[in-house]
Amino acid sequence: MKLKYVLLVLLGASAAASADVKIIGKIEGGLQVKRNVDGTRVNGVKDFGSEIDFVGSEDLGDGLKAIWQMNNNVHIDNAQAGDVFASGDTFVGLSGGFGAVKLGRGINAYGDNYWGGGFYDVGDHGADRGVGGVLGMGDAGGQKGAVKYESPKFGAFNASASWAAGEKGGDGHKAGNAWALGAYYEGVSYGLHAGYTRQDLVTGSAGAYSDAGSARDWVLAGKWSPFDGLTVGAEYNHATLSSGAATIGALAVPDELKPQKSLALRAEYRPGRFAVRATVLRTENYKYDDEQRRNEVVLGSSYELSKRTALVAEYLRSKVNTDPRAGSELVLGLHTHF
Repeated sequence: MKLKYVLLVLLGASAAASADVKIIGKIEGGLQVKRNVDGTRVNGVKDFGSEIDFVGSEDLGDGLKAIWQMNNNVHIDNAQAGDVFASGDTFVGLSGGFGAVKLGRGINAYGDNYWGGGFYDVGDHGADRGVGGVLGMGDAGGQKGAVKYESPKFGAFNASASWAAGEKGGDGHKAGNAWALGAYYEGVSYGLHAGYTRQDLVTGSAGAYSDAGSARDWVLAGKWSPFDGLTVGAEYNHATLSSGAATIGALAVPDELKPQKSLALRAEYRPGRFAVRATVLRTENYKYDDEQRRNEVVLGSSYELSKRTALVAEYLRSKVNTDPRAGSELVLGLHTHF
């Protein structure tokens, strides 16, 4: 009888040794003072993007692993409708010498915001994108199920590709599908990234969908650390909309669509526990309108109380030339991760 219990314990230990499950995440938030372009103010407590994630893998032998992740968004200021299990980047897949294949949501290969400058909140975004960015409509890569392939690393280089089903029930371009490609080169003191994504657009309702063109985004980004503590980077985005997109009333775009071009320049200096950051972002043909331009300046600093916890202060000023005044936001808060 005792031998039976010993065997059960050994078998359980063996199974546990071949599988790995982790709980990771971050809790962050602070006080917010925000001024809108119409002159109104919003003061209160703001969540910076808290999340609790479950990550796991199992060794299947011969270099093959089963991998999975469940990303769960949470908010310390107020529970939101999206605060449910698997509300963020969530997938299951296989990895090995061939690279990795993932099936899930939020796994677009495009890869915007390659290096965000170390910001925690108001500066944590890349150069202005297209439909999924300035127009506030998520693309299929983030909203629907997707399949993603990630190549193995060839020295400092690797690439990825993804396809997401729009699930509109139409044929061809009426389905609302999305495709994306991404490539990375990570050197010792620098890194480069290029990405492309196409989102098919549709209009109408179930059973009567029609092709409304497409949205395309190209991104080029890089970062460089000339010496310890200093990192500088740049990100350029070129976004276009097909003429048919003007027929979608929800987009609120001009009849004559112009390519939206956005450039972000960033710098972070972190000599020790204290860090300072800055970003300057300029967008031409903002929201595809040749009469609109947007300029943003983001300043930030943080002080690490420990390896996991930091005090955070960030300020954003954003001005569109057609608005009567600039919008601004100041946040003072705390970040901790686990």
